[in-house]
Amino acid sequence: MTIKIPTSTFLEIQSDLADWLMSTELGQDAYSTMVEIHNNTESYTDEGQEIFNEKYDDVEAFLNNYFEMED
Repeated sequence: MTIKIPTSTFLEIQSDLADWLMSTELGQDAYSTMVEIHNNTESYTDEGQEIFNEKYDDVEAFLNNYFEMED
């Protein structure tokens, strides 16, 4: 049985978990080299974005086992 949650909540959890997995697996030193700050906005380098995207997809597959996004 899956639980319906608001889409915005699902996506926020997905993003937070993907970022956490990325930083945990890489370690803080490597992770910090993949984050840039421009105009007070934090973003990933190209390499960092690729790694984040992989984790994001993995987390989505995991979350879909338990949750369903509301339309």
